[in-house]
Amino acid sequence: MRQYLTFELDGRRYGVLVEHVNSVLDPQMITPLPHGSTIVTGLTNVRGNVVPVFDPRETLQRTKVDDIRIAKNVNKPDSEHNPASREEENDEEGGIVIFEVENGTLLPFIGLQADKIGKVINLEDSEISSVPDFLPENASKFFEGFCFVGDTRHSIISLKELASKESLFSGGEGGRRA
Repeated sequence: MRQYLTFELDGRRYGVLVEHVNSVLDPQMITPLPHGSTIVTGLTNVRGNVVPVFDPRETLQRTKVDDIRIAKNVNKPDSEHNPASREEENDEEGGIVIFEVENGTLLPFIGLQADKIGKVINLEDSEISSVPDFLPENASKFFEGFCFVGDTRHSIISLKELASKESLFSGGEGGRRA
């Protein structure tokens, strides 16, 4: 059994392994960076350390993950027997999730700005469906799989890929445009 922190971006639900999470912060001031080709949107102060904050919305939207097709291809567990099937009724408002990742940069920590912070859920490997074969590699690399929490599908994010040096600072597909 592994633990995943759930969160929401633009009405879509995601999860990341708790082992990568350093802390969850309330919404706070983010100092914007000058326009550039990066999904890093700004910097924030976390216990005296400057931490870059990124917004993966455009990158995740570019994957064009088709909710209907994935929902039909993911085995939905029986909600009465699935401990992860509890609805996430008490999600907190947005915030910043601080991660520790080895991403090919000198950054020991990075923050992800979320619309809503969910709960930590426990999932067995068997409760996570693999990434469907019909997704192209440039989209599937950002996901480790999919699961259901109640009736809501969650995409399990590959944080190593999403927060990689290439994704964060790419001037091409992964980056934000000025």
